[in-house]
Amino acid sequence: MEKTLIYHYTSLSHLIEIFKVGKLHTSQTEKMLKVKKPGLWFTTNSKWEHSAFKRFNDGKKEFDLNTPEEFEKYIGCARLVTNLNSLFVTFAKYKHKSKVNPLLWDKMAEIGKSKGADPSEWYATFSPLSINNLDIEIYENGEWLNLKKEGGEFDSDLFNRNLEKTFVFKKGKEMEEKMLKEYQANQPKSDTVSEDIKSTPVVDKNVSEEKLIKEPVVEEKPVKEPVVEEKPKSKGILSGIKSLFSKK
Repeated sequence: MEKTLIYHYTSLSHLIEIFKVGKLHTSQTEKMLKVKKPGLWFTTNSKWEHSAFKRFNDGKKEFDLNTPEEFEKYIGCARLVTNLNSLFVTFAKYKHKSKVNPLLWDKMAEIGKSKGADPSEWYATFSPLSINNLDIEIYENGEWLNLKKEGGEFDSDLFNRNLEKTFVFKKGKEMEEKMLKEYQANQPKSDTVSEDIKSTPVVDKNVSEEKLIKEPVVEEKPVKEPVVEEKPKSKGILSGIKSLFSKK
């Protein structure tokens, strides 16, 4: 039987938070709306899920990020992939399983359709999923690229270069550099005091000459300390999350 792949679309910013906890959790929005059984949403759409849009503010105006290209530019674009199985229910069955308010259920479908989404492609599960059981892909220049190399090695270069080109990353770097300059400008400047250095005689003329007593010279052998080979640190923000991926 052919397997059906399903996808959870998100930003690189949110993916970092998922790495930290090691799990993909159910919807925070539904929890705030007091849904009794919040869902964790996936779609069968392998190109893009239009209901995954994000509201964004660039400091000048507020607007929606509606496409993977817009995600890539501003907040980075990623998706988590798994196989459709019995843990998932359709959007229609979700209405009864979650005990969601029917008005809210209708609104979810209405908003999704207004963005071009198809609710018949939506599937929900009601429990968190471990990130170790999910494939992870990054959207780069029109292609979905696997974040895990063959053998399970984590492609930190792929993650870093996509994170570093985002608007939020660049803006953060600008603010960091600005704060550093302001801090350095507020530091008091040290005054250089020049002093005449007077030479002090080694032997005082008024002190009677004493015979020098030769003491045995103890040669100190250098103590060899164990050399600890430093492993190169992982590039960029991935240094703390490499361990989450065990080789298959």
